[in-house]
Amino acid sequence: MRKINLYVVSTFLILTGVGGWIVSTTQARVEAPTLAETISLSQFPVNARDLPTERLTDYTFVFN
Repeated sequence: MRKINLYVVSTFLILTGVGGWIVSTTQARVEAPTLAETISLSQFPVNARDLPTERLTDYTFVFN
């Protein structure tokens, strides 16, 4: 009997959570980006300066 009550309570909580998630709505508004904020991919390599570089040491063929 105790296990049945646990299953009933857990099922009720799960269904309540899923129902609340489905019913909830967001009021967030997403504005379209302006032309000044867009990134031109053709100009990106030209304007990119002082970017960090990564050094990689390859130990694939090291024989002692």
